Order: sequence, then structure tokens, then C-alpha cells
Amino acid sequence: MLTKDKIKLVGYLYLLFMGIGMVLMLIIKSVDTFLVVDYYKLPSLLNHDVFRSIRALAHNNSFYIILLAAFFAPLVEETMFRLWLSFDPRHIAISLSVILIYSLLGFKNLFKMNLMTLAIVSSFLLICLLTYQILKGMNIEQFLMRIVSIKVLGSISAISFGLVHIANFAPINTSIWFLYPIYVLPQIILGYLTVFLRVRYGFIYGVVLHVLVNFVAVLVKI
Repeated sequence: MLTKDKIKLVGYLYLLFMGIGMVLMLIIKSVDTFLVVDYYKLPSLLNHDVFRSIRALAHNNSFYIILLAAFFAPLVEETMFRLWLSFDPRHIAISLSVILIYSLLGFKNLFKMNLMTLAIVSSFLLICLLTYQILKGMNIEQFLMRIVSIKVLGSISAISFGLVHIANFAPINTSIWFLYPIYVLPQIILGYLTVFLRVRYGFIYGVVLHVLVNFVAVLVKI
């Protein structure tokens, strides 16, 4: 359940993210200007419209852009990267299903209702049910904690979340592949903050922070 104190914490973490983000943007801007543009003589990566696929999907309708980018995308991403951190078999099964569906279909194809899409989604929902049936009698948390700490799992979640956003800069120029992780440092930081909220207070608080970040970013862009 959402509480006033925890919502205030989300607000503080948002301000922290914005502060760190401004510093990171100075670093990213410097890398982009002095390395990508001046040294490698390539077009600026900061000119990429990270919302272009959503714009196309929403037919440039501002309401649908906000709905997809600020609400739907954060919910999907938090389900993929953070829901499973409870180690609840149901949450693991749901996260696995969403990861598989997203990996195979991508964001845009989720909205193309054809027989192939329905077959793929149905198949992965079946996998979700089977995964839950297999895991429901197991103590997943106890098993994993013998192998790896929650800090490591949280880092895997945060870093992989950030690296996935490299796709925003597609097509990728392989000659400067090593620079792309710098451009997604803000997403990695956001990943760590939402991991903290998810593990300490619950899934919904990570979603709220993610929605807040995306909502403000979308309002600036549209």
C-alpha cells in the first residue's frame, strides 16, 4: 500500500536522480562533442529521438505518447527487471514471460494483434504457468542467497536495464561500441534507485519513481 512517507522518499530519490543526471549529462555531452563528433567525425548520438518508435506507434498523438512512454513502458520494464527480485515464484514466472515476449516481439509488435502475436503471447503465458508450477514449492530466495547476494542480483538488474537502452541509439555504430554504455549511465542509476525501492519497500514504489522520471522526460520532449 502506498504511504505518505514512502511517496516522499520517492520524491527525494527523484530529486537525487535529477541531480546525478545533470552531472552525468555534462559528462555525456563532453564525450559526445569531443570524442564522437570531433575525434571520430561521426554524427552526434544525442540527436537520436529516443521516443521515435513510440511516436510512430502513437501516430504523434501526445496523449498516447505520454500513455505509452510514461506509464506503459515503465510498468513493462519494471516487471522485466525488478518484479522477480521478491523471489516469489509467481513474480519470477511473470517476469520471465514478459522478458520472453518482449525479447521476441519487441515493443512495437506487442500492439500488432495478429495470429502470430497471439500464438507467441499464449505460448509464453503457458511457460509462465509451467514455471510457477515448478517453482512454487521451492524456497528460491534461500537457494539463491547461497550462491549470490541480493546486491549482486540488484546490480545485474540495474546494469542490464541500463544496457538495454542502448537500443535507443540504433543503428549502433560498432566502431564506437565502447562509448554507448556511457550514454546509458542515467538509466543505470535509475535502475539502482528502483532496485532499492523494490527490495526495501515493494514493487509499486519502483514503478512510481520510473513513471515520474519518464513522465517529466516525455513532457520535455513532446
